[in-house]
Amino acid sequence: MPDTAPHFSGKRWKAPNISIASISGNIKNHNVYVADLVLKRQNVKGTILKLLKKYKPEIVGLSAMTFQFDTSWKIAQLIKKINKDIKTVLGGYHVTLMYDEISNNGYSEPFDFLVRGEGDLSFNELLEAYEGKRDINNIPGISFKVNGKFIHNPPRPLEDLNKINLPDRSKRIFKGYHYYGFKLDIVESSRGCTMPCNFCSIDKMYGKNFRMYNIDRVLKDIDDAKKHGADFIIFTDDNFSLNVKRFEDLCDAMVDSGHNDIKYIIQASSTGIASSNTLAEKMARAGFRIVFLGIENVSKENLKNLRKGNIIEKTKIAVKRLHEQEIMIVGGMIIGHPNDKEENIAQNYEFFVKLDIDFFADQILTPYPKTPLREEMIKSDLVTNKDNFSRYNCFWSNIRTNYLSADELQFLRWKYNKKYAVYICTTKAFIKNYPAAYYYRIYFRRPYFKLKNKFFNGKLTERELYEKDMKKAEEMNIFL
Repeated sequence: MPDTAPHFSGKRWKAPNISIASISGNIKNHNVYVADLVLKRQNVKGTILKLLKKYKPEIVGLSAMTFQFDTSWKIAQLIKKINKDIKTVLGGYHVTLMYDEISNNGYSEPFDFLVRGEGDLSFNELLEAYEGKRDINNIPGISFKVNGKFIHNPPRPLEDLNKINLPDRSKRIFKGYHYYGFKLDIVESSRGCTMPCNFCSIDKMYGKNFRMYNIDRVLKDIDDAKKHGADFIIFTDDNFSLNVKRFEDLCDAMVDSGHNDIKYIIQASSTGIASSNTLAEKMARAGFRIVFLGIENVSKENLKNLRKGNIIEKTKIAVKRLHEQEIMIVGGMIIGHPNDKEENIAQNYEFFVKLDIDFFADQILTPYPKTPLREEMIKSDLVTNKDNFSRYNCFWSNIRTNYLSADELQFLRWKYNKKYAVYICTTKAFIKNYPAAYYYRIYFRRPYFKLKNKFFNGKLTERELYEKDMKKAEEMNIFL
C-alpha cells in the first residue's frame, strides 16, 4: 500500500514491502509481478490503471496493515470497477486480526479471498485451488466466498521457516527504494516476539513465538539484496536481540562472509543489548549502524502499564554500549498514557536529550485492534477514535488521558518534538555516520528557536503553525 505514517513520509527514504516479495518467491508456475505502491504515492490511481492494462492479471493480491486497510478497500473497489472478473485477495496484519469484522460489514464486498496469518506458502496454495488442483476447503488460513458470504477455514499453523524460499526481488516492477541516498532493501532473519508488551499486536500474527531463519539462509538473503543493488539494509525482525547468542553468531558470520561492507538497521530491546558485554562491538564490526531501541518511556508507572518492566537502567547501559561503538540510536518513545500530564510528556523528551539519543521516534499510544491495551483503554473510556483505523499509525492521537484531551495530546507531541528537534541529529554517532546530513541540518534547517521567532514577528502564532502542519499531515495519504 502507498500509505505511510506522516512522520515517515518524507522524500528521504522509501522502504520496500518484503512480505509481497517473499510471497512472489514462493509462487510456482505462474507469472508474478510485484507492484509496491509506496513508490507511486503521487499517482496511485493512474498507476493501478496502467498496471491492469499492461499485465491483465487474473488475481490481484493486496497486503495491508491496520492504517492501510481503507486504501486497500478502495483499490479493490477500483479494480472491480475496471474488471469485475479479476479476483482480489486481501492479506496482512489487519485482516488476520479483523477478518470476522471485515466479513460481516460492507467492507467485504470487493474482496474475493482473505489470507489470514502468514501468506508465504498459503497464497500459492490458493492459486492451486483457483486452478482446480487443490480443494480450497482444505487450505488453512484461507477465507473464501460462497453465495456472497465468507467461509473461514481453520487458522493456519505457523510455517516452518526452512520451507520458505528467498524473496524474489526480480519480480519488482518499480525501482527506487532508498534511504538518505543509499539504495535500500529489507531482509528478515526471524519472526515473532515473546515479550509481554500489551500495546503490540504481533502475537496475534505469530503467537508468543520466536522463530529464526538459519544463519546461512540469512546470509543468502543479504547477498541477494546486494545483488539487486542494496547498500543499506533494514532487518524487519520484531525484536532482533531476543536471542543474543544467535545475534552474535550472525554478526560473526556477516564479517566472515564479507557482508560488513554495507550498513544495517535493526529494531532491538534495551534488555537484549544490555545483556551482553560483547554484542555492541560485534554489531559495529558487522556493519550495524542504526538501532531502533525500544526505550518507550521514562516513567516506571507507564513502563509497568505497558508490561515492559523497569528497563530504565538497562536502557542507560544499552545506550552507553551502542554509543561507545558509534552506533546511532533511534529512540522509541510512547506518550499518551492514562495519567500523563504535560510535564510527564516533557520529561520523556528531556530524558532522551540527556541520554544523547540521536533521533526521536516519538509516538502516541495507539489502541490497536485485539490488543489488551485497547480493551483496557476502552473500558476506562480513554479511546476517542474506535473505528477510523486509517489514523492508527502512531502519529495521530486516537486517545485521551485522564488529564489531556486527544487534541491537547496531539498538540503536545508536536510542540515538544519541535522544541527538542535542535538536539537530535547532532550527536557524535550521527556525525560519524551522516556528516553531510549533519552539516545540512546545522546550516539550512530551522531549529525551534527560529520557529519561535515567526510567532513573535506576527506572521504565525504557535497554534496556527501547528494547525498548518496537521493539515499537511492529513493530506499526505489522500490517494483515491
